[in-house]
Amino acid sequence: MNFNKIKMKKRGNIGGILIFFVALFILLFCGFAISMFVVMLDWLSDDTLPELENLGETGSVNLTKIGDLTVRPTRSFIDALPGIVGVLYIMGFAGILGLSFMFRNTEQRWLLFLFFGLTVMLVIAGIVISVIYEDFYNDSGAVGDRLKDQTLMSFLILYSPALMVMISAIGAIIMFSGGGGPEI
Repeated sequence: MNFNKIKMKKRGNIGGILIFFVALFILLFCGFAISMFVVMLDWLSDDTLPELENLGETGSVNLTKIGDLTVRPTRSFIDALPGIVGVLYIMGFAGILGLSFMFRNTEQRWLLFLFFGLTVMLVIAGIVISVIYEDFYNDSGAVGDRLKDQTLMSFLILYSPALMVMISAIGAIIMFSGGGGPEI
């Protein structure tokens, strides 16, 4: 009989649950920050890229042609960035759910209370992020218009409290169902 394994089983998988929720918190905040970064990058590119396309000639070098060869792909990338960020955000949630398979635990049911408490904290953080994002989204200026162009990320962030509940519920089902019995 290995007493070290039994001692570890009493503590359960607190570390796995904490990693799961820390990853969700980080993904939530990074989604908001990256969405705002894309807005600022789009705003900056609207002002600077047209100027870089019309540089003219300097000696024997046609800077307008060079600017056109470099600015057009940059503009295409910036225009595609909101969709790319949205897909990466969804892939982050899928990765975190995949991570929860590593932390399956059926022996320590008391961890459900910890899991529920962390879910409530995550939903409150989602509400705060959602309200802040909604203030920017409803702005009638340039920021609000650009956020409205990011339909996928705007939907995911504005409905992040419900999304966090769904992800947490699926994670709880994965973590607290199945798995093996106690090993002695």
